[in-house]
Amino acid sequence: NTTALLAAGAFPGMSNVLAVEAASKLKGPVNDIRFNYFTAGLGGSGVLNLYITNLGFGEPMVQYEEGKLRFFKELSGLLLGRVDFFLPNNNNKDNELAKERVGSQTVFAWPFPEAATVAKVLKARGNTYAAMGTAPEIWNDMLGLLVNVVPRPWWQNKKFSKFMADFSEPLVLATDLFLKSTGTGERHAMRVDVTEINESDGGVSIVQAHDSFRQCVGQSCAEFAIDILLQGNSDDAGVYLPEQRYSDDTKRRHIIEKLTITP
Repeated sequence: NTTALLAAGAFPGMSNVLAVEAASKLKGPVNDIRFNYFTAGLGGSGVLNLYITNLGFGEPMVQYEEGKLRFFKELSGLLLGRVDFFLPNNNNKDNELAKERVGSQTVFAWPFPEAATVAKVLKARGNTYAAMGTAPEIWNDMLGLLVNVVPRPWWQNKKFSKFMADFSEPLVLATDLFLKSTGTGERHAMRVDVTEINESDGGVSIVQAHDSFRQCVGQSCAEFAIDILLQGNSDDAGVYLPEQRYSDDTKRRHIIEKLTITP
């Protein structure tokens, strides 16, 4: 018997589990879910990451609107504004570090699957979206400009997206070296916000940040795999998403503890 866990990285992956955890703290039904991600430069993953990003610009945004699954063909790559990758009015040491090291960043819409899959599991009644951003800021502006100029079908063409990624490789390498020299490195952050129907009750926000994108992704993949090997049994055989496998409070909090101890 085989168990397969899909989307088992940092985002998607850890982010999915954090959204379920946030929802478990609400008093009522889930309304909106927002996933925002940030990676300085390309996190050291270079051209491959850019190639995948390019392909995504040709795909529709799959997300919930007023509780229903929708496909928005012209939304991928659209600049959405700035997001705080820290919590306001919170003097926690880790939160202050995230505010200092990451702060507020520009994000653009990108078709991460969790905007739809997590919303389905949590039965979201409102709106959802997923977005990401990078640094320096010029990368966001440049990608936003290209998305507006280049026809969507071109991005879906693997040869074109690969050409654009290869063409940008010198700039990617230069950017990563520049960020390393300034001490920015390959830091990453995610912010997950889950609100409930009764707006007066507010919602729950979770921020996770780390100085190494690659280490965080690697640890996430490893912890998910180890958990399946150690905790799984023949009854668990099947194909799962993180939000499905870790719907149980005890299992979820165990994996969150493992996912958030990246050195």
